[in-house]
Amino acid sequence: MTHPGLHARKTPTARTPDSGAVRVASEGRASRSVARGLGLLVGRLAALQRDNAAVDVSLTAIDLSSPDVSAVREALRQLTARSREGAMLCRVIEGTMILEGVPIDRQAAVEDPLLGDLLRALLTLDVGAITVREGAAPGELLTLGRLLAQGRQRRGTPSASDPVRSPRGDAMMVSDTPTTALAAVFADETPGELLRTWSVLVTPAVTTRMSSGASAATGSAQARLAAARTDDAAVSAVGALRDLLDDAQRRGDAGAIEGIARACLTHLHAVGESGGRLAVESALRQLQRAPVLDLLAGQLPHSTDRGLLLQLFARAGDVGVATLVRHLMTTDDSLSRRTFFDAIVAMDIGASELLDALHDSRWFVVRNASALLGEMRVEHADDTLATLLHHADERIRIAASRALMRLRTVKALQALQGVIDDSNAEVRRLAAAAFGLAGASGGAGVRPPAARLSAALERESDEDVALEMLAALGKLGSADAVQRLLRIALPASQDLSGAAASEPRDSWIRIAALEALIRARGPQMQPVIDSLRHDADAEVAAAAASLRAT
Repeated sequence: MTHPGLHARKTPTARTPDSGAVRVASEGRASRSVARGLGLLVGRLAALQRDNAAVDVSLTAIDLSSPDVSAVREALRQLTARSREGAMLCRVIEGTMILEGVPIDRQAAVEDPLLGDLLRALLTLDVGAITVREGAAPGELLTLGRLLAQGRQRRGTPSASDPVRSPRGDAMMVSDTPTTALAAVFADETPGELLRTWSVLVTPAVTTRMSSGASAATGSAQARLAAARTDDAAVSAVGALRDLLDDAQRRGDAGAIEGIARACLTHLHAVGESGGRLAVESALRQLQRAPVLDLLAGQLPHSTDRGLLLQLFARAGDVGVATLVRHLMTTDDSLSRRTFFDAIVAMDIGASELLDALHDSRWFVVRNASALLGEMRVEHADDTLATLLHHADERIRIAASRALMRLRTVKALQALQGVIDDSNAEVRRLAAAAFGLAGASGGAGVRPPAARLSAALERESDEDVALEMLAALGKLGSADAVQRLLRIALPASQDLSGAAASEPRDSWIRIAALEALIRARGPQMQPVIDSLRHDADAEVAAAAASLRAT
């Protein structure tokens, strides 16, 4: 198996306590592990950029034999392995990094250089939150690391105690997946997202912005409604707003419609069951008409309070869902597409519309519908999504694979296992991951056999896919899987089968196999670890020594 090189990789809310800063102990363990791995990757990428100032951040022009590139590759491998074990939920509030609701104080960041590196990068880019899903693809993690490392190189590196906020960086361009948004950031505009891929979301620190002003007449009517405390006052104010709504609809003024909708919904929440409710309900019924919702949907990506407007679409039922789905399927703007995508997921309705969309002739419609069904956990969609795993368009196959991974039904995982030989590396990687998931067993509780996965590993030429296969063998933990991992981890001359010495294996695959063995059998692998501490391969020996120490 040959190493394809770093440049050949296929890139496809945490709860926050109100007060107190404590050291991270057992809480937030998964997030802390991924955060430390991310800090290591960011630090090594930043070092590589400093040492190769004339080379762009893509690393494509770096000599792959360079020790610095090897260090980046190893950091990415470690981060990917940690991501398989859990998600990272990270927020930054007033200069404090919070992992799964557990704040890390400044002294802890100083004592742990990896967390310190990550915190400095987050402060530099003014990042408000990062979410990394369990099982994130290596390409996504590399893109995230590049974003944070670029910010450090472009603006310098503040100390961990430096509270200064720098201007936000440019939005990172990533691959065009259903969950990717490219935020165009202007001088007077706060980006909604700095980076989004299927498994990674980076958002900036929250700032309060005033919405664009409405006309004087609309503003006056909204103020009258807000001040209304009797039925008569509310009826008068709503009557003026309804006239203004008719005028805004004729003019196609979505901004004015948004202002009226926000005023009505806000007042409805304020009055509860008291005076003026019936009058406001009549205005809301007018706002739920299909032509008005269509204009309001076009305004949704630019709204500063989408959650409030989504209540109106939810009240409209099927008409509201159909409007959002139509806009999702027809828009060419990635930021708008992301907005409609999130809105439909948040409403958690409209599955029948999406199932119908899986049969559309347009590839991007099928892709978007597949992603939505996965995000909404529509389990009965697994049969239809499974058929898309054999679609001629690899973009649809990737979307269906990701959706099935989100569903994780027995049918979904078994269908994924069946495409372990797909021509697309990301599909193969997800198929390999499906072998190691808890739900991969059939009705009788029998885990899938390791033989098919082992055979696919022999043919695999993509490093990321091979690493996923090794990790899945470790999670399977069967006798066959353990024997296969032993043959990879041990030196070729010590092959347990007694066969003649085979072709020497790269360090990375032997180390990954050793880690998978520990995952499979734990302390039983202590003799294997001890035997590799003096291995002729220095990297394997160092990894064995490190594993023995922990």
